[in-house]
Amino acid sequence: MTDSREQHVEQQVKGRVDGPVALVTGGSAGLGRQIAAALWAAGYHVVVVGRSQQKLEQARERLLAEATADPPLSGSSQTPADSGLPQVVAIAADVGDPEEVARAFADAVNRFGRLDVLVNNVGMSDRGTVENLTAERLQTLIAANVTTALLCSQAALPALEASRGTIVNIGSLAAKVGARYLGGYPAAKHALAGLTQQMRLEWKPRGVHVALLNPGPIRRDDEGKRYESQLAADSGLPEQAARPGGGTRVKGLPPQQVAAEVVRIVRRRSPDVLRPSYLRPLVAIGHLWPSLGDWLLLRFTSSKSS
Repeated sequence: MTDSREQHVEQQVKGRVDGPVALVTGGSAGLGRQIAAALWAAGYHVVVVGRSQQKLEQARERLLAEATADPPLSGSSQTPADSGLPQVVAIAADVGDPEEVARAFADAVNRFGRLDVLVNNVGMSDRGTVENLTAERLQTLIAANVTTALLCSQAALPALEASRGTIVNIGSLAAKVGARYLGGYPAAKHALAGLTQQMRLEWKPRGVHVALLNPGPIRRDDEGKRYESQLAADSGLPEQAARPGGGTRVKGLPPQQVAAEVVRIVRRRSPDVLRPSYLRPLVAIGHLWPSLGDWLLLRFTSSKSS
């Protein structure tokens, strides 16, 4: 096993491209596409991974169309195919399938000869009450939010060890608190937080940094409409549950701001970031004094107008 890993590292060093390489899962839309664009603008060759090749290619073309109008770094009007600018590559794969994960990461490393950053952005949110949460639904959420990050991180580890690279797992405010009406989502994101810290401690001696980014509600075009079926199926859910964060009073974050935070985390090798930052003292207070934390959560998720 050691000889195989050493041979892999040697092959990577010999085949390196100019500039670092980042891989973003769930990169065809939403936050994932914004993260890919932010990394490309920061000078990274970017690999976007998702299930649909068609959607990935559309995202790739849109990213390049927007980016080449204002190219990164050099300010040149060259296209990414020209020598001065980073590339964007789309690879279709189900990141919940170990075989497809292995194929996708082998393809990425073969194309570029290295990997410096992995962003585990794939996930699934939820709405519901604990009373009506089924074991099957919880398993689905853990598979989407935790197992995908585990499989991709394991597949990326040899390449990241060679580059002394970084993994950024996209968590949530729900990784820090168990707010109401979020179904199995807090349980899944808390599990991701624990996995992230364990990976960070175990892989730090190998030169790999593992970080967790915990954004509050992120602005979306379909806010308030995403969970209509859950509200219809769970009689215990109030109307406020359909709103971002289950009705939290925390202002929604622009996805571009969250994407920029990913780049900062990679540059600074920050371990655990919560946004908006003013929530960190409130979360800390809740962990030190749980009864006060419960009161704060009820206040921040109250249906009453502020």
